[in-house]
Amino acid sequence: MKKILLPLALTTVISLSSVQDVVPSLAGGSKAVLFSFGGLAFLSAGTFDGGVGARYYLSDGFAVRAGLQFTSASQTNPANPVAPQTGEDGKASASAFGLSGAAELHMGKGRVIPYVGAGLGFTTTSTESKNIVVGNPPPAQTTTKNRTAGETVNGTAYTSGSALQVFGLLGVEFFLYKELSLAAEYRLGYMSTSRPDQEVTSGTTTTTTKVGSGSTVGISNSGLLTLAVYF
Repeated sequence: MKKILLPLALTTVISLSSVQDVVPSLAGGSKAVLFSFGGLAFLSAGTFDGGVGARYYLSDGFAVRAGLQFTSASQTNPANPVAPQTGEDGKASASAFGLSGAAELHMGKGRVIPYVGAGLGFTTTSTESKNIVVGNPPPAQTTTKNRTAGETVNGTAYTSGSALQVFGLLGVEFFLYKELSLAAEYRLGYMSTSRPDQEVTSGTTTTTTKVGSGSTVGISNSGLLTLAVYF
């Protein structure tokens, strides 16, 4: 239903706005609240569905922006022991945090404004889980931090690690109204990723496994769609 309603709502808004002569008044001091769809997907943080941020014009055509992304998820997996056995429920959790910033040069003052810029992004994700145990009595649970294969929490896959990206960007902003716009952009940049060590603790014994790191240069595999509300 959501997949149907969102395109329908966007189509309705665009249709209503098409009857207006929309010419935004953007100058030094103009500002907007940003709602991003796609979040930090360009930083390989696929668990982010979006983020919030702000844009501020330092002068005509030149603006800076900042964005924030955050998610925290947890899940309990019931042991369901059969009497006379007892058990301990399993648990899984993940948290992710991201920051991004960019400088933008907007070219033109019409309803459709292309822009270029450069930016920096960072995100970090961590995971933890405990296995289900059943017995009489049940054995000690094993705790796994930053599992190499990732964790699935409430149906969403999370992979622990950190990513830092420096990028150039190219985008187009379309004004539905003078105070409301939609923008889409792609990026070309360098991304460095690192993975924390996996730690498995069973009783008093902890086993550490090194994972590694990597880097990527190229156009991001997903764009960023942003709704801006100017005030």
